[in-house]
Amino acid sequence: MPEGANPLKVESMRNLDAEVLFHGGHFDESRAYAESLAAERGMRYVHAVNEPLLIAGVGTYALEIMEEFPNVDYILVPLGGGSGAAGVCIVAKAINPTVKVVAVQSSQAPAGYLSWKEGRLVQAPMGTRAEGLATGTGYEMPQAILRDLLDDFVLVSDEDISRAMVMLIEKAHTLAEGAGAAALAGALSIKKQLKGKRVAVVVSGSNVTLEALRGALDLRKPN
Repeated sequence: MPEGANPLKVESMRNLDAEVLFHGGHFDESRAYAESLAAERGMRYVHAVNEPLLIAGVGTYALEIMEEFPNVDYILVPLGGGSGAAGVCIVAKAINPTVKVVAVQSSQAPAGYLSWKEGRLVQAPMGTRAEGLATGTGYEMPQAILRDLLDDFVLVSDEDISRAMVMLIEKAHTLAEGAGAAALAGALSIKKQLKGKRVAVVVSGSNVTLEALRGALDLRKPN
């Protein structure tokens, strides 16, 4: 994991008896180091994004959405590397091709968006506080799926994400980390487009630190 990784995620991994090594300042640096370690030690390397079984696994929550909410019009999903969005696209479109799938990424880490928009893998500056979205490059496997199946892609600011975290607490009594609140931030940014539609918003994780939560609450507009 990167130096300074979310301590809640580190603790969860260690509770599962994982050996956690720290390297680099962000995800892509630690990923590259993990690849080199796997090659050096002859280990099976599981890519965090370019892995068919991972995409199939995360796609199961899209199946649950379609089973519980079969008349859904839009599904909004956060995007970091793109495995979640790719899984949603495959499952939702297989069941109902008219469902619109919209990916949401931080404008302070837009590599996935730029890769989708330009039709090629793009590297871009990465400065988002939402570590689940903190990737600096597009990835081949999910991007190939997204180019075929994704309907739209929205960029939101880190501040919009923080406000969405607070809204989830206030309105839905749901705790979300930055990446987990990104899809709601995206929905709010295109609310005119979504008006009158049946919408599912994916909240992908709740590993938020107290420091990050305090920062989000500080942005709350006074009544």
